[in-house]
Amino acid sequence: MKEPEWYSPHAVTRFTKEQVRWLIPMLPMLRSGEYPPKPGDSGYINQPGSSQPAYRAGAKWETPAGIAAELDLRIQRAGVAGLMMEFLYAFEPADELFVIEHMAQCLNLETKEVAQRIRNALYYVSGQNRKSVSYSQYVKDGHQYLRLR
Repeated sequence: MKEPEWYSPHAVTRFTKEQVRWLIPMLPMLRSGEYPPKPGDSGYINQPGSSQPAYRAGAKWETPAGIAAELDLRIQRAGVAGLMMEFLYAFEPADELFVIEHMAQCLNLETKEVAQRIRNALYYVSGQNRKSVSYSQYVKDGHQYLRLR
């Protein structure tokens, strides 16, 4: 299995689709004000051989909590589709299709429709800025290729 990438807190402000998928399982940690450590880091603020001390403006928890709040708000604005997306990406299922099929059965929907709603929510939640339109308007008017058929 491929090792997931790690994104710095400053890179996450763009909220790419890959970053959103990476952040969703980390939401509980981010909400508590902790940011996932970079794999391979020693845990020291000032690494040996570093010439500059690490200074930061504000409290250590502000950035992770802010990222979590922004992502939570975007997911909330996507409604049920956002909730389905969060459920799918909250853990690493061995078979994503099985989870999608299970959601479809529980919601009495077609598997294709559930998959499209999750994809639509991912597109809606992603991006540097929040979308200025509602989720339903985003799917209905602005992005015809995302419409449910």
